[in-house]
Amino acid sequence: MSRNRRIFGIRVVCFIAGMCVGGVLAGFKMQDIPAEGQETGKTWERQEQSPADSTLDAPAECYLCGNHNRSLMSMFRGRDDLGVICVNDWYVMDMQIRNLDGMGGGGSGWTVGAEGACSFHTDRNPERGISEVTVEYGTNSIFDVKKVQNHLCQTCLDKLLEVMDSYGYEGEESGARDICLVDFQTLELYSLQEHYISHYIRDYYVQVDGRDGEKLEVTGIYTPVLVNGERTAE
Repeated sequence: MSRNRRIFGIRVVCFIAGMCVGGVLAGFKMQDIPAEGQETGKTWERQEQSPADSTLDAPAECYLCGNHNRSLMSMFRGRDDLGVICVNDWYVMDMQIRNLDGMGGGGSGWTVGAEGACSFHTDRNPERGISEVTVEYGTNSIFDVKKVQNHLCQTCLDKLLEVMDSYGYEGEESGARDICLVDFQTLELYSLQEHYISHYIRDYYVQVDGRDGEKLEVTGIYTPVLVNGERTAE
């Protein structure tokens, strides 16, 4: 009997350990080394962006935390919702996960960016707290830090560089896409690179799918904490 109890206890410990490790890795997808890399012996590695200096003269004109009239952030800043930013041309797409103004706002739409930039297809259902955004990459959708150095203050530029990580062969330039997720309420940025599969952001769950390399599927869901199976009053 004691031997069976020990075996049962070991199995319980292993199960709990597996759940913990799985939870830590839930937002990150491991990258497989392509076959050509295995054949040539090249190293497939995580590529981080190099530090860069902001060239913005007036921090108050920052496109993220400031009030430059060419940035859409001033329309959404402080809003309890999430957005997607096409960084190179700084186009901000409001996901409209929730019906915050009582005006509805559901339905589908298509937004075409500047030449070579990202395009967005949206399918929103704010009454249910769900928004789906499909980002189609343009020919100029590889992140270029030179295009934002004059638009962001140093603090916001550093935040952006942190989420522009990618994977590639050792010695190659970064292939990070010029796309990221923003929390309008906190101004925190989150990666939308293809090796991420999900994010938990306050009361929101975001699922990311960029496996085909040509487009990115971003699904945002409002998922407030439940108490005894019921949503608490806001």
